[in-house]
Amino acid sequence: MNTTNTIWKNQWLRLFAYLLAILGMTVSASFFPVWGNAVFAVIAPLVVLITVPMVRFERVKLTTLLVGRTLTLLTALYLFPDTWLLIIVAVLMYLNVAEAVLSDARKRRWANVLAGVAVLATTHLLFDAIWVAHSTSGTVVNIGYYVMTHPGMLYWVIAYTIWNFNFVIGEFSPAISLYHIAILATPAIVSALFGSVGIWVLARATSLTSGGTLQIVRKASLESDLKSERFERAIKSMRGTSFQVAIAVLVLAFSVLSLLVES
Repeated sequence: MNTTNTIWKNQWLRLFAYLLAILGMTVSASFFPVWGNAVFAVIAPLVVLITVPMVRFERVKLTTLLVGRTLTLLTALYLFPDTWLLIIVAVLMYLNVAEAVLSDARKRRWANVLAGVAVLATTHLLFDAIWVAHSTSGTVVNIGYYVMTHPGMLYWVIAYTIWNFNFVIGEFSPAISLYHIAILATPAIVSALFGSVGIWVLARATSLTSGGTLQIVRKASLESDLKSERFERAIKSMRGTSFQVAIAVLVLAFSVLSLLVES
């Protein structure tokens, strides 16, 4: 077996290991908001936010995610109204997408700016949501989660995923972009296991919080663990004008489809 194929296999094995770690933290944080969420999506990112140097975009992203995870914890403890939580979750998604769109605009990535605006314009679908809570011991042990109920969610999720990965390849190095495949794949896996795309937003919020925290802490290691000349060449092609226009068209199409599905 030649050396290139061996290295490529090793990189995908490392990516799979990161995927398993993010998936484990995501499932724990999503369905056990008192214990799993508190450890993996509130305490850990808070410690990293306070102690680890990071760029402005990372700080803004981690802060908004931390707000959502903290409010989810408080909702599970019956200390915050679930109706307010669901509104705030949608607003936080607006802020996260808007921050990414502004970042693309500063880099003059106009095709993805257009795609991001389309995602932003359809994010109101997230206001169709419910909080599901089952308490087994008063306010101490609670399994609670929120589910998006709009029938157009599947198309919106596809639009968001395509747009977000395209944003990632313009914002981060190829190695970190490869890592984000694990972060983006996690909510899709959780949705498939749950049997509904409605859980995707919760899984996305927790996977991005846990995966993003891990990324900030292990940035240097990720750059070496997932470095791949083959993937770098693929990313270079994806950054070309033709590919960028095609991505924008796809995102626009799926965003429009998400609106056409009747409630």
